[in-house]
Amino acid sequence: MTTTQDRSHDKIDPAEQRFSELWSSPTGLKGFIATVNNRPIGKRYMVTALIFFSIAVAMALLIRAQLAFPRNDLLGPDAYNGVFTMHGSTMLYLFAVPFIEGLGLYLIPLMIGARDVAFPRLSSFGYWLYLFGGVTMYASFLFGQVPDAGWTAYTPLSGPKYSGLGLDFWLLGLSMVEIAGLGAAVEIVVTILKFRAPGMAIHRMPLIVWAYLIIGVMIIFAFTPLLLGTMLLEMDRSFGTRFFDVDRGGSSLLWQHLFWFFGHPEVYIIFLPATGVVTSVVETFSRRRVVAYKLILAALMITGFVSFGLWSHHMFTAGLPDLPMLFFTAASFMIALASGTQIFAWIATLWGTRPRFSVPFLYVLGFFFIFLNGGFTGVMVATMPFDWQVHDTHFVVAHFHHVLIGGAVFPFLAGLHYWMPKLTGRMFNDRFAKLGFWVAFLGFNITFVPMYFIGAFGMRRRVYTYSEDLGVTDLNLISSLGAILLAFGLATTLLNLLISMRKGRVAPQNPWEAGTLEWSLPSPPPSYGFEKPPVVEDLYPEWKRASLENPLHTISETLKFRPLSWRGTLVTDVTDARPQAVQYLPGPTRIPFVAAVALLAAAVSVLAKTYILALVAALCASGIIARWLYRDPQIAEEEFRELSARLKVPLSSSGSVSAGWWGMLGLIGIIATAYGGLVYAYYYLWLYSESWPQFGLPEPGGLSPVLVTSPLILSLFGVWMSKRGRAATRPGMLSFGLTTTCFFGTLFVLGGILVLARVPFGIDESAYSSIYYILNGFPLLLAIVALGLLGATLRRVLSRKEAFNEARLVLWLQNSELFWLFTALLGVLSYLVTQVSPHLI
Repeated sequence: MTTTQDRSHDKIDPAEQRFSELWSSPTGLKGFIATVNNRPIGKRYMVTALIFFSIAVAMALLIRAQLAFPRNDLLGPDAYNGVFTMHGSTMLYLFAVPFIEGLGLYLIPLMIGARDVAFPRLSSFGYWLYLFGGVTMYASFLFGQVPDAGWTAYTPLSGPKYSGLGLDFWLLGLSMVEIAGLGAAVEIVVTILKFRAPGMAIHRMPLIVWAYLIIGVMIIFAFTPLLLGTMLLEMDRSFGTRFFDVDRGGSSLLWQHLFWFFGHPEVYIIFLPATGVVTSVVETFSRRRVVAYKLILAALMITGFVSFGLWSHHMFTAGLPDLPMLFFTAASFMIALASGTQIFAWIATLWGTRPRFSVPFLYVLGFFFIFLNGGFTGVMVATMPFDWQVHDTHFVVAHFHHVLIGGAVFPFLAGLHYWMPKLTGRMFNDRFAKLGFWVAFLGFNITFVPMYFIGAFGMRRRVYTYSEDLGVTDLNLISSLGAILLAFGLATTLLNLLISMRKGRVAPQNPWEAGTLEWSLPSPPPSYGFEKPPVVEDLYPEWKRASLENPLHTISETLKFRPLSWRGTLVTDVTDARPQAVQYLPGPTRIPFVAAVALLAAAVSVLAKTYILALVAALCASGIIARWLYRDPQIAEEEFRELSARLKVPLSSSGSVSAGWWGMLGLIGIIATAYGGLVYAYYYLWLYSESWPQFGLPEPGGLSPVLVTSPLILSLFGVWMSKRGRAATRPGMLSFGLTTTCFFGTLFVLGGILVLARVPFGIDESAYSSIYYILNGFPLLLAIVALGLLGATLRRVLSRKEAFNEARLVLWLQNSELFWLFTALLGVLSYLVTQVSPHLI
């Protein structure tokens, strides 16, 4: 592997100067809005998340101040409910996962040898949505309508009958944050799969990169049910649907199922990257390769997979049958075994070494102590008889904070100190950093260890006061004093980092003598990251450099400070990281910001109950995104031809080589998960209904649905024709196939709208009618999007401005055909679920 040295005193190569300017972010307010580079966006995520974290800590102090004494009147019941709702919501939705994704957006490209992430504009769009979503949630304070149904927002308390406008702020803001999280997840997954340095095969990926890959996939399947749930609940509140209205056939437990299918995997979405940070610190400060790499990787995969079998772990007292609950207990034990495997591997790595007890390592030791306590109590609450005793008490609060603060915040603080030299080019003040650690560590244990006893004595959580007779007054006072100490420690730590960023001593390139790829770059890294793709032959490329005889160096040298007229990075294959192509990456643009503003306008319009304006804003956002996707890259033909002649890989790509194709798979995965949630809701509501359809509504069926679904089947002929035309290089056949698909797709949309308009019941009559409309309307909405893609592709084909085998045109064809096939499948499934299955079951 080659190392980029600090040449600040050398004469700068003109090519390097031009290359640096190409990758630099623009300045000023307009430049700030237009920036799409991964490192500025990653920093913004982390800084914004830490600001929200500070607000959540302040609210935690209010909670502890209220509970310091019995019958305290500092906060009334309504104010207390609002504060603890926003404290939990901020920590889980606005801090933990966004901070993780921001750290990943910054670090992952540096750790795998890429110049940027796969979809820079998506990163920018996601950040603005995240910021707007968080601001929307907190805007509720300005209107005196603070959300007060808890961070889980259980129905019916969060329904229209028992909560006010504050829940609408919460739901719409959270929806924007969820969309941002899903976008970042697809971004990270595709970047890891396709942008790794040549030679970085999957068995040479650092474990933290593996952790990010796993949680990226987890987010796709975990965040989508919550997004679906928040949208269904907002529809109940704003449009009168009945998904969670028990009086009209809905189910409050349906919300719990959708929420916890997200909620428990989210714990491990937060935890797994933290374990990656721990691994990075342990192997660096022990100066030893991590022991049992494959075993830790297996534990990460098992944890990610099994976490989706845990959602009813939180519903032991919800009245569900005992037998299936035993499955969730077993899954909880399996997770504990996988987590324990990693602990033993870290201990084995440290065994026999003399690690340096620097600040990052101290936070890792703090993580060991606190997280183990959380793990032990987690096994306890995974046992049903014990959980029945402590459910919804402060015992659960103590366990939860041991897991999330010990298992996430302490590792994140270790990571901030570990990578601060790389992020800022400055070293932190060691004395104040150690003071912050010890104060926070002691404060945490003084705060949360007494809560186990408070909960065991029976004090309920989410209750704003208590009686002296409960016998927990002294314990609560100790816990509240510990919270002040913990907050002081965290404030000291963050303030020290902030001051050190400005006044700390200049950091060397690799102050820890670490072995991973990011430490081969100057601190902070240049705007372009790597001057050329590094060649990797080992898990620790800084400890074992690649041989100069490696033939991959030829491609690497060819791409040194190239391309010079557009942003590009090397694409490699998924398993062995063999070079496949050079991916074009877009430069600065304000389109993502404008699209996010349009979606914010739609959300505000829903809050204001001006639904026509909301529809207009949503259509504007769709149009802006369509323009974003349709714009052609600006590539200098002369340099394109020159690099094409010198490289042995193409400069443009399609199919599985292209990042765009993988991005489409990610989008399909998100939509398929949402659709699966709708189907689950349909059968769950049916299962607990006395009759189906409910309340004497007419049964579905008749000839109309059959006639509507038939065009979907016929459209497959058009897809087949376009594929044949593309394979045979026959533009006429290709155009005919696309036109045929568009024709039958349009018939499906028009017919579907007509059939729904003639349904003899309204969407608000019962839970059945609500789910019937949504399940049948969902494929229609997808079909409209798919027709837009097909129409844009047909326009490109008919314009003849691109060669028939041009990679970008081929990619448009592949993605539009793939999305239409997926849409047709969902349309047929909706027919089978809503029209056929009621007559068969």
